[in-house]
Amino acid sequence: MIALLFISLLMSPSGVQSSRYPVTETERVQQTLEFSGPANHMIELDNVSGAIHVTSTTGRSVEMTANKTIRAESQERIADAKRDVKLDISDKAETVRIYVDGPFRCNCGDGRDGWRSSGARWNEPGYRVDIDFDLRVPEGTKLRLRTVNSGDITVDRTTGDFEVENVNGRITMTDIRGSGSAQTVNGSVNVSFLENPKSASSFKTINGVIEVAFQPNFSADLQMKTFNGGLYTDFDVKSLPSASATAERVNGKFVYRGNSFSGFRVGNGGPEIKFDGFNGDIKVVRRTR
Repeated sequence: MIALLFISLLMSPSGVQSSRYPVTETERVQQTLEFSGPANHMIELDNVSGAIHVTSTTGRSVEMTANKTIRAESQERIADAKRDVKLDISDKAETVRIYVDGPFRCNCGDGRDGWRSSGARWNEPGYRVDIDFDLRVPEGTKLRLRTVNSGDITVDRTTGDFEVENVNGRITMTDIRGSGSAQTVNGSVNVSFLENPKSASSFKTINGVIEVAFQPNFSADLQMKTFNGGLYTDFDVKSLPSASATAERVNGKFVYRGNSFSGFRVGNGGPEIKFDGFNGDIKVVRRTR
C-alpha cells in the first residue's frame, strides 16, 4: 500500500543548514486510502509539525502524499527519529484517519475520538521531524484538519463541512462549499465561499487578519469581535441587539459577564456566522467573481 518513492541523506555544509541539525533525511510516502459505506465520509488529519494542503477530486478515494523531513544532530539521532515518530493511518471506514504520533504527544485528548491529543511532552531529543501533507479527497468529504508548527493549512475547492485548526500558521480556504470552523493563533484566516454556508460557522485568530468572502446573495446573522483592529463589510447590514449580560453566582456574589460581540444582520438573516479576532482587522466582503 505504501510506496516509498525516495529516501535521500544529505550532509549539509556548515552555514547552509543549522549547526544544531546538520544531518537531513527526506522521505516521500504515497498511499491510496478507501472509505467504506456510501455516505458520511470524513477525513481526519492530526499533524504536529508541517503544512497541510487539501483539494477535491471527482474520485472515490483519498490520495495522500506525505513529504517527511528529518533534521538531526547526527546519524544516530536520525535513527531515533525513525523509531519514535510514526505515521498511523486507518481507512476502510466512514472516517479515514491520519495521525502523526511521537514523543511530543501527551495522550490528553478532549474526548472527541482522539482528536486534538497533542501536548507539550517534548524534551529536545536531538532531532526535528516535519511532515507536509497533500491530500486529494472526494467531493462532499467532511474535513477535520490540524497542525501546530511549521506550516500553513490550505484548502481548495472542497464541498464538505470543515473543522480546521492551526496554531503557528495561516489558514487559507479558496472556492469552498460547506459550513464549519477555521481557527488559528498566530496567522491570518482567509476564506472564500463558492456557495454560502447553510449552517452556523466560525472564524477565529489571535494574531492576524480575518477576511471571509461570500457570494452576493449572502444572508446571515453576524457576530463580530476584535480588540486591536476594525470591523469592515461591504454588505448592507442592520445592527442586532446586544446580548444581555449573564449572571453567575461566585462566592455568594453575582458576577455579570457581558457579550463583547457586535451583531449585524445581512439580508433577511440566517445562520449565525461568528468572527473572533484580537490583534487584527475583520473583513466580511462580497465576492466579485
